[in-house]
Amino acid sequence: MIKGMQEVIEVMGKAKADLEANGGLKQVIFVACGGSFASSYPARYLLNQESSLRVQGYNSSEFVNATPKSVDKNTLVIATSTKATPETVEALKVANAKGAVTIGLSGYADSLTAQTAKYYITYYHADEWYQDPTLIHCNSQGTALKIAFWLLKEYDNYASYDKAMEAFEKMPAIYGRAYQDLKEEAARFAMTYKDDTVWNVMSSGAAWEVAYSDAFCFFQEMQTVHCVPIHSGEYFHGAFETCDKDLAILLFKSVGRTRPLDERAERFLEKFGGHHWVIDAEKLGLGELDESVAEYFNALLLHPVSKQLIAAMGDVRMHPMSYRRYMWKFDY
Repeated sequence: MIKGMQEVIEVMGKAKADLEANGGLKQVIFVACGGSFASSYPARYLLNQESSLRVQGYNSSEFVNATPKSVDKNTLVIATSTKATPETVEALKVANAKGAVTIGLSGYADSLTAQTAKYYITYYHADEWYQDPTLIHCNSQGTALKIAFWLLKEYDNYASYDKAMEAFEKMPAIYGRAYQDLKEEAARFAMTYKDDTVWNVMSSGAAWEVAYSDAFCFFQEMQTVHCVPIHSGEYFHGAFETCDKDLAILLFKSVGRTRPLDERAERFLEKFGGHHWVIDAEKLGLGELDESVAEYFNALLLHPVSKQLIAAMGDVRMHPMSYRRYMWKFDY
């Protein structure tokens, strides 16, 4: 059995029993902030594509201040925070008060996130996780994705569940090769873009998580540079007017049904860009996964790949990924 799956099965089994006692599961809501919120996107995308359940995602603070009326005893709320983001802990309290069954995804079993939820599942959280291919699906994103596949099996008789488990098993080898193959490319990327302070990052489908995380976490939070996340399908409805030969653009080409959106963006960049970089999940080996599930693993591969590139740029810029001007410095 893949790493982490046994804990998912045990905890989700308990949650299902509670929900069945209340009349069954009707909706799943993921709540979190920042990178933790982004990490749930592939799971939400998967469930929205394949499940009959209602699935939503909320920023924790929005959930607290504008709680959906539909939250009740037939709702499963999954909240993610490595330690104890105050808004996320408060969101769990609100969900508990509404009678929802709550699960905290956290890096620590003794965190307020874990202890405030009715049940909790822990994940691997160290900043350097992307350097160890064996941990590729042990982070918050991989854990949420495992939960989503479990929900599909239990509630929708998902035919490709076994293929999904096989995909998890293959991911360490696929990412291990990609990580090694990209070492030289990461160095070239770093030297090429070390002086850029404005970025566009594009992706689509389940890989949208990568553009979101890169923009808000890796570029803006960790490198203090401006970055706009752009959905490849939305690029031609406004954002492409800013394209020129000097604008730094990072495009992630996904495997699966939304790949044509990324390819269209790439064709445009080849004509009118000139300062863009393309990372292709298919060339990195994601096409080795079964076609029925491969697209749902785009972000699981591309997210650590992007951190490898941007961390290399941070080294060249002498701007460590751990640097912050405001975060954790004072109350805000």
